[in-house]
Amino acid sequence: MKRLFSVLCVIALSLGLVACSSQEPFEQKEITATQLQKKVKKKESFIFMVERDGCAYCKKLNKYINKTKDEHPGLTVYVVDSTDFEFKKETEESKQLISSTDDGNILLGIAPYFLYTPAIYVIKNGKVETTGIGYNENNATVAEWENDSTVDFTSAEYIEFWDFIESNS
Repeated sequence: MKRLFSVLCVIALSLGLVACSSQEPFEQKEITATQLQKKVKKKESFIFMVERDGCAYCKKLNKYINKTKDEHPGLTVYVVDSTDFEFKKETEESKQLISSTDDGNILLGIAPYFLYTPAIYVIKNGKVETTGIGYNENNATVAEWENDSTVDFTSAEYIEFWDFIESNS
């Protein structure tokens, strides 16, 4: 009986290890604004991040992601490159952007208060639920903010990047 119990324990542990190791690795997938719009229209739930060339915070966040991604399997973040979206402020005082491109207008239609990169958007059933704005490399945090106004970094809640991703996946 002891031997049977030992064999069953070994089998259960082996199955547990196989199940854990078969999980897909963390993945960043490039996505266009048009593909993003289709996912939203289908009322999908997912996370996407907006970046742009020359964004020092984007580079620092990506360095952190690459260094720590193996600790966070099974997650996917879609990435939109907004470099060519031709964003500008309508007026100097404005805290909202406008765009002269279709891609820029698609993004602003989904996230009308987009202003800073990196910006990580949590979409649930085709609607923005919450946003992680910016990146602080000292403590690996993003400013968590609702999508109903431009972020106020002084009153935002700060959350560790992976905690933000995992709690919203």
